[in-house]
Amino acid sequence: MNQHADIGHEPGVRPTRTSELLRAFAHSLDSDRVTLEEIVSGLGDRGLGVLIAIFALPNILPSTVPFGNVATGIPPLVFAVQLMLGVEHLILPGFLARRRVGTHWLKAIAPKVASVLSWFERLLKPRMSWVTTVYTERFIGAIAIILALVSTLPIPFAHNLPALGLVLIGLGLIERDGLAILIGSAIGLLGSIVLGLVLFGLAHGLSFIIHTL
Repeated sequence: MNQHADIGHEPGVRPTRTSELLRAFAHSLDSDRVTLEEIVSGLGDRGLGVLIAIFALPNILPSTVPFGNVATGIPPLVFAVQLMLGVEHLILPGFLARRRVGTHWLKAIAPKVASVLSWFERLLKPRMSWVTTVYTERFIGAIAIILALVSTLPIPFAHNLPALGLVLIGLGLIERDGLAILIGSAIGLLGSIVLGLVLFGLAHGLSFIIHTL
C-alpha cells in the first residue's frame, strides 16, 4: 500500500492487528461520548483501508434502525474519495468530525466488530502486490466510491454485498492482499449490478402496469 499504510514496523515483526487496536481503544475510553474525530485519532496511523473496513462493517448486516445504513454509509464514502484522490493525511469534514456516539454503545459493539475483523484477518496475507500500487489504489478508490454510494441507498438488503466488498477492500489494503481487494471489488460490483437489474425490472414492470390501466 502507499503512504496511507501502516507499514512502519520492523521486518519480521507482526504489526498490531486492526482488531486488537480496536479492542484496546474501546477499553481505554473513559468519557460518556466520543467524537468520530477522536475515534479516528485513537486508531492511529492505520491508513484509509482500516477506516473503510471498520465503518463499512455495520452495513454488512440488515440495519436494525430504519434507513440506518444511510448514516453509516457516509464515512466510507468520504474515505473512498480520499483514497481515489491519493491524499497523504486523512481529512474529516467538520460535520463528521464532530459527530458523537455513546461510549457505552461503542464499548458494547467494539468486541463484536473486532471479532469479525479478526476472522477476516486470519485469511489475509501479502500477495498480488500489483493491486496495491499507488496508481492502482486510485482505481480501487473509484470502485470503493461506487460501492459506498450503493451502500447508502435506503433500500432493504441493497447495501449488504457492497458493504462486504468495502470491508474486504479495506482489509486488503491494510494487509497488502491484492486477492482480497479483487474479491471484494467483484462481490461489491456484483451486488451493485444485481441491484441495478432489480430496480430496472421493477421500474419496467411498474411502467407496463401503468400503461395497461
